[in-house]
Amino acid sequence: MRIIDFLEHSPAFSNGDAQFIDINNDLSLNYREMFDIAQHVAVQLKEKGVQEQDVIATYAPNSIATYCCIFAISEIGAIWLPLNVRNTFEANLKLLKKSNARLLFVDLDILDANHQLVEQYKDENCLPFTGKEIAGIDIQNFKNKFIKEAEEKLIRENDPELISLFPTGGTTGDSKLAEWSYLTWQSMVSIQIELMPEPDITPSYLVSAPMTHAAGVASFAPILQGSNIIVMEGMIPDVILSIIEKYKITHLFLPPTAIYMLLAYKGVKNYDYSSLRYFWYAAAPMSVEKLKEAIDVFGPVMVQTYGQAESPMVCTFLSAKDHVDAVGMDDFYKIRSCGKIAPQIEVVILDDDANILPLGKEGEIAVKGDLLMRCYFNDPEATNEIRVNGWQKTGDVGVFDNEGYLTIVDRKRDMIISGGFNVYPGEIEQLIWGHPSIKDCCVIGIPDEKWGEQVTAVVELKDPNDKLDTQEIIALCKQKLGSVKSPKEILIWNELPRSPVGKVLKKEVRKYFWDKVGRKI
Repeated sequence: MRIIDFLEHSPAFSNGDAQFIDINNDLSLNYREMFDIAQHVAVQLKEKGVQEQDVIATYAPNSIATYCCIFAISEIGAIWLPLNVRNTFEANLKLLKKSNARLLFVDLDILDANHQLVEQYKDENCLPFTGKEIAGIDIQNFKNKFIKEAEEKLIRENDPELISLFPTGGTTGDSKLAEWSYLTWQSMVSIQIELMPEPDITPSYLVSAPMTHAAGVASFAPILQGSNIIVMEGMIPDVILSIIEKYKITHLFLPPTAIYMLLAYKGVKNYDYSSLRYFWYAAAPMSVEKLKEAIDVFGPVMVQTYGQAESPMVCTFLSAKDHVDAVGMDDFYKIRSCGKIAPQIEVVILDDDANILPLGKEGEIAVKGDLLMRCYFNDPEATNEIRVNGWQKTGDVGVFDNEGYLTIVDRKRDMIISGGFNVYPGEIEQLIWGHPSIKDCCVIGIPDEKWGEQVTAVVELKDPNDKLDTQEIIALCKQKLGSVKSPKEILIWNELPRSPVGKVLKKEVRKYFWDKVGRKI
């Protein structure tokens, strides 16, 4: 199995109905044209001496040209390494070195701004491209010119074992590289299609969040189903919302922070969202109040999954019906959950001695199944640290209810120990998120002589000019959660630090306070 098989085995490959449409570069390709260009680029890779299982990176904004590169890498059995343009250049350079990447597809503007890439990669191993041209091909005008040459030169011998290297979030340190085998990819796409079947209207999937991460990974199931793939770069609310209306988008994936941005846009209710069937969110918990608002604005189409780079995307599923039912019954627990266990995978809760815990008991979430990564690339020690008795530990603390819904309590490492009590920030953040003036928040423990760690909330406002009554929020937390779990202080920052995929970087917030005392706990 190769990623390009999702394209070639799609019904749209033969019927020609669906298109890849690039908004920023004003061009489009049908599935067969996409395949033909990818084949030609694959020939050029072979001519450069690239072998099966060499690592090839893509470092470029969202575009259908980037899809061409991904399919070409797949065609020759090489290993794809996606680099996020929203990472710092230094972080991506570390990933390139860590992966021993043989060759780099890089956007021309990125290359011009970062000449260190030329120093690391000789000209023949650094392939610049633009949104409209790749490997000497004018994408829009390409018409089956190289099919015969490609078919003669691209002879598959074996299906590759390793398909891609996927960078982990790096929220606690440098990113690791998760090895995704053909089993990982097959399972992920199969589970996704089972959970989100083809809609009752022509499918159209929007890629607006970085295609190097969940939004792009999630596109290959719609590709296999024969969906239109609409590609854009940038998170501009009015552009995203107008594209949903114009192209009758049925599927899209966005992280919660991007959804908050759409909801904060004053004209959000001025568009037609009737085509939407799956508005998929994941990557971080979502405020219950904002989730209710999203259902009110976009309709009964919100779906949630849970996963991580080590067990990608679809370990659990909270369906659109689950969302509607939970809101209708004001079932706070269910709407806060990430759903039930997905098919083809096992999920349990473990105690600190790796014993499986019963329903209702909090512990570390662990997973098992073909969906899992093979291992961390060149890091057996890190792999062994998260594997126990056939299970892979996630680092997340969770609990199952009696109906089988899994709620993530918090990251295990984010737990605050205040006055000898264990405090999980997640439930505090959920309460604070509900305040109408707050865009986002982060609850951490900061140094305190009396408590060891003082529970503290750092918030970002929707409107920086708002006057927030912090004592009112503290009083609400005491009323709902008790004094132990209530913030002793609420600080207002202009902007919270975020990762390239929109997650709040608690390590950076913590660092601001803990560096002053010269310790970390």
